[in-house]
Amino acid sequence: MKNAPDFLRLRITLVLFILFVECDRIFANEIELPINSENLFVDPVLSGPDNLCIIFGSAIADFSGGGEPTTDVYDWVIINPSGGEHFTRNGGATFQNISVQFSQLGNYTVTLSVRRGNDIIYTASKNLSVIQGPQIVLQPDYLLCGSTPAVLTAINPTTPNISQYTFEWTNSAGDIVGSQNELSVQDEGYYFISLFLTNSSGGTDCQINGGTYVGQPRDFRLLINSTEVCMGEIVEIGLDTPIPGQWLIQKIGGTELIDFGNAFSLSLDSEEDLFGSGNYRAVFRAQDSQYPDCVSEREIRFSVKNQAEFIYSNVVAASGCNMQDGGFLFTAQSDLDFLRINELSLLEADLSAGETRSFSNFYPGIYVVETQLDGCNRTEVVIIPNNNPDPEMLFEVVEIGESCSETGKVNGIIRVNLLNGPYTGEYRVVEASGAVFFTGAISNVSSFDVSVPGNNYAIEIISPSGCKLPENRILDIPVKEFVPFSIPEEVTICGDFDFVPVTEENLTFTLISSSGTVETKNAGEAFVLTQSGNYTLTGTSLDPSPEFCPRTIPFSVVNIAVPNFEPVLESEDCFGNKLYKAELFGVDPSTVSIRWYDENLKIVGRGEMWYPTAYGNFSLDVQPRGSSLCGFIPKPFEVKQPVFEVDVTLTAGLICGDGQFTTVKMDSDFEEVDRIEWIFIAADGTQTNLTQFANEREIEAGEEGTYEAVVFNRIGCEIGRDLILVLKSYDDARPDIKPFYSICTESNYGEIVNPGSFESYEWFLNGEFISDEPTLNLRREGNYTLLVTNADGCIFESSFSTFEDCTFQAILTTGMSLSDVNKLFEVYVNDAVEKAQIWIHNRNGELIHFCENSAIQSRVAFCQWDGLVRGKEIPVGSYTVTLRIISTRFGLEQKFIQNLVVFD
Repeated sequence: MKNAPDFLRLRITLVLFILFVECDRIFANEIELPINSENLFVDPVLSGPDNLCIIFGSAIADFSGGGEPTTDVYDWVIINPSGGEHFTRNGGATFQNISVQFSQLGNYTVTLSVRRGNDIIYTASKNLSVIQGPQIVLQPDYLLCGSTPAVLTAINPTTPNISQYTFEWTNSAGDIVGSQNELSVQDEGYYFISLFLTNSSGGTDCQINGGTYVGQPRDFRLLINSTEVCMGEIVEIGLDTPIPGQWLIQKIGGTELIDFGNAFSLSLDSEEDLFGSGNYRAVFRAQDSQYPDCVSEREIRFSVKNQAEFIYSNVVAASGCNMQDGGFLFTAQSDLDFLRINELSLLEADLSAGETRSFSNFYPGIYVVETQLDGCNRTEVVIIPNNNPDPEMLFEVVEIGESCSETGKVNGIIRVNLLNGPYTGEYRVVEASGAVFFTGAISNVSSFDVSVPGNNYAIEIISPSGCKLPENRILDIPVKEFVPFSIPEEVTICGDFDFVPVTEENLTFTLISSSGTVETKNAGEAFVLTQSGNYTLTGTSLDPSPEFCPRTIPFSVVNIAVPNFEPVLESEDCFGNKLYKAELFGVDPSTVSIRWYDENLKIVGRGEMWYPTAYGNFSLDVQPRGSSLCGFIPKPFEVKQPVFEVDVTLTAGLICGDGQFTTVKMDSDFEEVDRIEWIFIAADGTQTNLTQFANEREIEAGEEGTYEAVVFNRIGCEIGRDLILVLKSYDDARPDIKPFYSICTESNYGEIVNPGSFESYEWFLNGEFISDEPTLNLRREGNYTLLVTNADGCIFESSFSTFEDCTFQAILTTGMSLSDVNKLFEVYVNDAVEKAQIWIHNRNGELIHFCENSAIQSRVAFCQWDGLVRGKEIPVGSYTVTLRIISTRFGLEQKFIQNLVVFD
């Protein structure tokens, strides 16, 4: 009776599934149950791998028996290559699926026998080939050196059956990037490999998953002021870390990589230093003292946009101060978004290449022509001469170039000599590119100087009345170059830092700290920076006749604290896999560079979390990102090989030899044992965990059967077990107890348990003593324990549980076809029902069929009806079915109502 609820529950589930998902098949009377159509139980089937690969000493294979775990008993036997038993177990639901460890190579035979009730319903065997798995050679980390690709190899290329493996490489985005044993990569990041054998059913065996990281020796990022600049603008490229190195520039599709020298950063004039508009890549290469043969290389890309192109010609001078008869011809050489002349508030939009504009009616003076193309501006000055200026305005210009000072350079000079004596008025200086430099007053002087940086300029004299007299040419103030050297604008250091300015010239450097301390070094020598603050560095040529001026560059120093970190064992599993964590004590992992090293200081990991792939000595180093390296003092730790197995030996005597208990003793290596579990296995295979004996090294056994001890290590992994059979005394009497009994609390009904004749009885419900009578009339649901003592003083223990069994369960046909006489209306109920009545009414409430049965058999169809009323088929449509079921044994009655759909 205990199996009835499970049976009916399965039937209801299947009926509902088919009704809602495959109703067309129901209506056609073609119900096709995917299980066993006779009894609706799931059939057993033996499944498991065909092949098992041993990689690290042993491997675990999972096998399944299918079937009904609530009713079936599974008997497993695995025979090793020598013909002996490798594994044997039997029991109920616990053994529907098993996991078995294998360490010996060879062919094994796995046999499964399944008993349902008293019948063996299934027997099957399969072969398992335990083979030596491939030798994994994939490293946990690969260095990416310059432009040379890193070659990743999954398994030893000499593996005998390597052609039988399927390889699948993916990157961190999940994209498949390779299907061979080797993979060549040039992009930094994580890569993952999955390789496996295909078994006879098309599934995967010996699947191995792994991963690695491919990266540069040094962590740094390239920074750029803008990834899109206009022709003529400056491109500034630098690093977030104070590292000097080689800079190379390539115009994509146009040039090879061109060396731009060594520096901390790079400043490029897009018009003078590059190769026209287009897309560029800037490559930075740096050496690392720890890996001198491996260059760290990163790149950043940018684009240069075309500037507006135009020319002006046919300049016409104005005939006098107040004469508005000057002009020029403007020709657009590219499309222009607009043309503007600020001095006239003139604006024209959308000029096409080749269009011209003739401008006239201009007074004499300097005019700034501004144009734009796709957001890029270009301006130039146009000079409209004055052919008849006031004589007192006449002047000449002397150009004096820039010169050097002790710490830098001095501006050049535009010297204006007024040819007709002292003059009072104004002057205006404009860069040739159109930027206004400045204006000034002329106060009754015959000459004056204008200090300007080296560049090209236009100048005009303006009278008090507003008359303008421009110099009719572009002035050239020669530029004096600075000595070339490179330092970062900000230096982030960790502790002491050897600061060496980068130059290829013969220079001497003077460093002045914020406290005023002065220190001098020659090129190639290091300043030791230790303090945060603002500094200035002046580079001066040591050549007798220096070509370049001294250069002074301010920079700042930020000294940050050494990161606080510790390697911590975060977790470990029962197969020796360990997970370590770089404990950063609250620091954001993205702000530091993490390196895990083996004992040869080879990088084996880079993340906050790290899985070691071997046992031995390792170390962890954490450095701040965007900073110079702190002292390299990695913290060592040891990844110890775990103990996977210890010997366990049990010894015991007979029960009731000298008393009613016998002692089961366990011997093992208790230094490795953290927890002990005891299990009792009865003769029928029922297992009971003896939790009361947890962690005991010896226990008192008072019941016949097999006792098993299982030992676990500190992380809860089983590392050994043994079992022993404890024999009974000569008295064969045992309590006659079933494992399950039914009760019905609604009707206060329960079965009476009579265990047999013994000297004494002790009944327990959920651990509490409830009776010492020979029999027990069950009234409450729960787990019961019975202790009986025989005439020999032997104590025997039995356990059972109760379950509610007064709930009606029923299945009625919901759809029938009149064209198929083999598909009848029928009813199933469980064995709690003793009597049932069926009424079927049409839509008008007319009773068209009635059935009654007082001799019901559980799980047997009754009240079968072919849809005929007085020899005629009922009309197609929907009918109401009323089911009344009665149990006099439980004193219960219940009514169900549902629809019946009839099809032609």
